[in-house]
Amino acid sequence: MADVALKPVQDSATVGGGLDFVTVIFRTELEMLRLQARSMARFLKPEDVNSILIVLNDEDEEACQRGVEAMLAEWGHLAERVQIIAGSSLLRPVKGGVLAHLERFWASGPRCAWRPYRDRIQGKPRVVYGWARNNGWLMQQAFKLLAAYRATGDYIVILDAKNFFIRSTDASEFVDADGRPRVEPATQETNYLEWAAKSARRIGSAVPQRTSIPPSLTPIVHRREDMVRAVGRLEETLGALECFFARRSAKSTEFMLLYAAMSPDSSDWMKAFSVRRDAPIYRILNTEEVGATLDAIAKEPRALLSLHRKYLRSLDAETQERLLSYLREIGLVRDGEATGGFFDV
Repeated sequence: MADVALKPVQDSATVGGGLDFVTVIFRTELEMLRLQARSMARFLKPEDVNSILIVLNDEDEEACQRGVEAMLAEWGHLAERVQIIAGSSLLRPVKGGVLAHLERFWASGPRCAWRPYRDRIQGKPRVVYGWARNNGWLMQQAFKLLAAYRATGDYIVILDAKNFFIRSTDASEFVDADGRPRVEPATQETNYLEWAAKSARRIGSAVPQRTSIPPSLTPIVHRREDMVRAVGRLEETLGALECFFARRSAKSTEFMLLYAAMSPDSSDWMKAFSVRRDAPIYRILNTEEVGATLDAIAKEPRALLSLHRKYLRSLDAETQERLLSYLREIGLVRDGEATGGFFDV
């Protein structure tokens, strides 16, 4: 790929060059994060990486932090650029009156404190919840947005723990030669269109007519200054973001909210982006797709592979071994590791 000269942002003397990678995790995802860390060490160019922000979305932030600290060496030469950030430390000062402060108090403790006791009474296995025992999927959306305030590079690349690199990758994978973040081709899937419409409506905007809607799947890339500005607009309209998402957000999603906030006049959501010809990632959406995806990778490897931990658990032995052989071949599972722990997550 052609080298990209990352353009510095102009609004902060503390901002550095390069990409800030953001991944929000909880303890159940630690082994998937290990795979991602190894892939970054092996396939990313050091000069493109400003920082790697690992945000903890866990009911026990200290335990989650210890788990991440124990694997810092997996990032290899990039380990010194890893920052471990407690989700609770991202919370912004509450704006508003007594009710806004009461909602923050409610979301940060009492709201979901009962969940482990309910699980015990119902005979369910103990699970790891998100921050303050809130729904982890909802809370991660708030933390992905709030992490923008900790970024210091030119661009923010948001990943999920299930995303990992599978070939050498440089900045041009995420930013074009003109400095525009690259975005996947537009989607017309019903659920994305519904998320877009409801997200725009929540901030008093609307989905642009007769224009494309960007997809809402990681990796997501934004200019740091644009994302910070948009998150600020969302906070002004929605209030404390962790409280907004704790209310289940009525099908408004973090990425669609961002696109809407970046175009408050309801103009073209794609205008700030460079539209890719195809996705930079293979996404495995069920266990039956693993074999076909490995066949496709052999013909044309993309930058990343996405594989949720729930699918790893249900693979048959033959497919497990084929996937492991591939991961060994590209250096992400080491000799002597039977599974690397990835099939136990």
